[in-house]
Amino acid sequence: MFDYIRYLKEEDSLSFEDSLDIYNSIFKVLDNQDDYLHELWEEVVNSALAYCKMRTDWNYFSKEEKQDKDKLRTSLHNTFIINLKAFYRRGEQMGLNGEWMEKLRLPEERKRWGDLAGYIVCFENVKAR
Repeated sequence: MFDYIRYLKEEDSLSFEDSLDIYNSIFKVLDNQDDYLHELWEEVVNSALAYCKMRTDWNYFSKEEKQDKDKLRTSLHNTFIINLKAFYRRGEQMGLNGEWMEKLRLPEERKRWGDLAGYIVCFENVKAR
């Protein structure tokens, strides 16, 4: 069972509300018609999907499977972080509001960044209805 209230008490947690605020701030940036910016966002979403698939599967892997797939999981996480940073930098180059990045804190807080990937997948899924 997942205890969201307990999760929120963790120092590196990212609340649903904060992630939704970040997501909506990103979509204000995406109001811009720059094709490259939109391509970068698509890469963010695709890397979030790949990482979240692995992260979800992780719950059901045996100890041996986890050892075998740990480097791939880390690589998928790194790819998501790299893609999100590239999207952010493109927005900065264009003079667009990037305050949403401050809410993620440092990239060393990898769990928060990984949690954002999950929230992005969730929001994109609901948005597609």
